[in-house]
Amino acid sequence: METSHDHLASDLSTLRPAFRRDLQIHSGDGLHFVVEDPVSGNYYRLGPIEFRFSQLLDGRRSIAEAYAELCQREVDLALTENDAAELCRWLIAVELAQTESSRSAERIKDASDRSQRGRIKQRLNPIAIRIPLLQPDRWVGRIEPLVGWLFGWPATCLGILLILFGLSSVVTNWTDLAASRSVLFAPGNLIWLTLATVVLKVIHEFSHAIVCKRYGGDVGEMGVLLILFAPLAYVDVTSVWRFASRWKRVHVAAAGIYVELLIAAVAALLWPTLDSAELQRFCVNVMLSCGVSSIVFNVNPLMKFDGYFMLTDLAGTPNLYADSQRALARSAKQVLLGTGGTMLGGSLGYRRYALVYGIAAFVWRWIVCVGLIIVAVSFYRGVGLVLSAITVSVWFAGPMGRIFTLVRSLDSVLRRRLLRRASALLAGAGVLLFALPWPQFGSYPAIVEYSPHTSIRAPAAGFIEQLHVTAGSHVQIGQLLITLRNDKLRCDALDLELQIEQSRVRRRQHTQKGRHAEAQAELAAENALIEQFNELTRQLDQLSIRAPRSGVIVRRGLRDLQGQYVDQGDELCAVGTESRKELRIAIEQEAIDRFRARSGAPIRYAIEGLDPQVARIERVVPRASRQVPHPALSASNGGPLAVKPVSTANHAGGDKSELLTPHFRAIVPLTSDQSLRLSSGQRVSVYRHAFDRSIGQHLWDLARGISLGL
Repeated sequence: METSHDHLASDLSTLRPAFRRDLQIHSGDGLHFVVEDPVSGNYYRLGPIEFRFSQLLDGRRSIAEAYAELCQREVDLALTENDAAELCRWLIAVELAQTESSRSAERIKDASDRSQRGRIKQRLNPIAIRIPLLQPDRWVGRIEPLVGWLFGWPATCLGILLILFGLSSVVTNWTDLAASRSVLFAPGNLIWLTLATVVLKVIHEFSHAIVCKRYGGDVGEMGVLLILFAPLAYVDVTSVWRFASRWKRVHVAAAGIYVELLIAAVAALLWPTLDSAELQRFCVNVMLSCGVSSIVFNVNPLMKFDGYFMLTDLAGTPNLYADSQRALARSAKQVLLGTGGTMLGGSLGYRRYALVYGIAAFVWRWIVCVGLIIVAVSFYRGVGLVLSAITVSVWFAGPMGRIFTLVRSLDSVLRRRLLRRASALLAGAGVLLFALPWPQFGSYPAIVEYSPHTSIRAPAAGFIEQLHVTAGSHVQIGQLLITLRNDKLRCDALDLELQIEQSRVRRRQHTQKGRHAEAQAELAAENALIEQFNELTRQLDQLSIRAPRSGVIVRRGLRDLQGQYVDQGDELCAVGTESRKELRIAIEQEAIDRFRARSGAPIRYAIEGLDPQVARIERVVPRASRQVPHPALSASNGGPLAVKPVSTANHAGGDKSELLTPHFRAIVPLTSDQSLRLSSGQRVSVYRHAFDRSIGQHLWDLARGISLGL
C-alpha cells in the first residue's frame, strides 16, 4: 500500500515537480516573495533565489535540470544542490509544488485528510480550544476612520512618551506594588483579574485588525481561544503578508502590544494618586493583564505571537522557526547518532543563530507546557489532571511516533549508539537536576513593632474613666496614663471603713465593762477589717495607672477604650522603646518551610525613601493564625493581606476582620540604628533570596503538593 510519503521516496533529483500555477505571488521588500495558497489560506515566504528556482519547476524539468539551469542564470549562486533538494521536499510537503503521484486523486484525498486531522487535533486540544465567532472585516472598516489616527506616527510618539512615564511610576512605586501580590491572586480577585484580561485582549486583537485595515489589508475571522477555559480573543490578519513594506507588517504585529502597554501606563500613573483600595486593585489588575502578559507572551519571540513576527520581519529571517527546528533536529541526530543529515542552508552565523533560537524556543515551550499543566491541576484538581493527560498525549503522540519510526529504521550499530548516548544524556540531566540550585525569590509583607514592650494591664476590673495619653505619646516613668473607676471597690471600702468604726466602738464598750476577753476578740476582728481596708485602698490607688518606665505608648484604637469596662488582667496598652523594634513578617502557609529551615538566615527589607537593609530571622512562630497582624497590612486599609469581616459577640468593637487564609509569623529583631529610622506600625516589604534547594527537589515538592491537593 502506498504511504503518504511514497511520492518522495524516489531520488529527489529525478523528480519532476511542478510549482502550482494557482498560487498568488506578492512582491516583498526585496528580501523575499510572499506566496499565498488560495486553497488553504496559508502564506509562505521565499527568498529571491528560492523563488526563482521554484519558478523553474514546471513539471517537465527534473530537479537536477532546474538546478543546472539556475546555475547558468546566476553567477554567484548561494543555493547548493542539497539545498535545492531540501527546498523541493518542503515545497511538495506543504503542497506548493506537485509531482505526478501527488497530483493523483488519492494523494489529494490524503492531503485533505491530513489537513482535516490537523484541524481536528487542534480543536480537540483541551488546554487551548479555538472557537471562531464572526467575520469582523466590515465592522473594522467602519471603526478604522474614527480611531485609526491613534496609530498614526504623531499619536504613537505621544503614546510611547506616556508609556515611559508609566514605567517610571512603576519603578518608583515598585516596593508597594510588589507587596500587593498576595491580594491579586486572592480568590475574590481572580474573577476581576480574568475579566480585565478578557476585555483587554479583545482590545488587543481589535488593535491588530484596525492597523491591518488602515494599510488596506483584509481582516479574517475573530473568535475565542480558551486557555484552560479562560477566554481570550484572537483575530486572523494573515493578509499582512501581502504588504510589500515590512514596516507595515511590523506595525500591525506591534499594534496590540502598544495599546496594552499604553493602557498599563495610564493605570500605573493613576495608581499612586488613588485613595480607594478597590480602585488601586483595579489598576494593578490592569497593569498585570496588560504589561506582564504582553511582555511574557506577546513580545516574547520564542512563541509564534507578535514578537516572533516582528523579529523575523526586522531581521529578514522569514523562515526562522522552521529553520530552527531543522537545525535542532540535525544537532540532535549529530549528538545521538553521530550523523546530522543535510546541512541547513545560509551562512554559518545564521545556522548558529537558528540553532540557538531553536534550543531557546524548545526550552520555553517546555516551561509553558509544564506551567499550564500545573495551573490546570491546581485550579481544576482531578478534572485538570485528566485534561493534562489528554493534552500531553496530543502533544507527544506525533513526535513519539516519528521517533519510534526513526528508531525502527536504524541498523543495530546505530541503535546501540543511540541507547548509550541517550542513557548518558538522561543520567547527566538527572544529576544536573538535583545539583543545580533552584533560585527562590519571595516578597513578604511585614510590620514594624516595638520589642520588647512592657504591657500595661488592668490591675482590677472597672470602667476606663479617663485616658491621659494617646497612642504614640512619649511618657516618663511614673507618669499618669489611665484612670479606672470601680464603684464596687469604692462602696466596699466605705462599708469596711464603717465596719472598722463600729468595731472600735464595740471594743471600747467591752473594755469599759471589764470584758477583756471580748475586747481582745473585737480587736482581732478590727485588725482584720483594717487589713481588708488597706488592700482595697491599694487596689483603688492602682486604678490610677502610671508608666512603669519611659518610652512610647503603643496601642491600636486606644481612644476607643474610653468608657469601656475591662476585666482584671486585660491589656490596656504597652510602653515601647524607640531604639528597640522588630519586624513581624506575615508568611503564607506555602512558604513557611523556607523560613523554618532558615532560622537565623539573613533577609532584606525595603521601604520607600530608604536603602534596602539586612537583618536576620530570630524565630518563626510555629502556629498559623487568621488574626490580622496589624491593621496596616489588611487589604481594607491598602495593605497586601486579603481579609474578610467576621462578627464576634465578645469583641468590643462588634465586627472585625480576619485573614482569608491563615498566616505564620516570623520575628526579625532590628538594630538600634535601624529601629530609630523606622516607626512602629510602618509597613515594610521583606525579600528573601535562597538557593538551598535543587531544581529536582523543587519539582518534586511541587508534584507532591499537587497530588496531596487532589
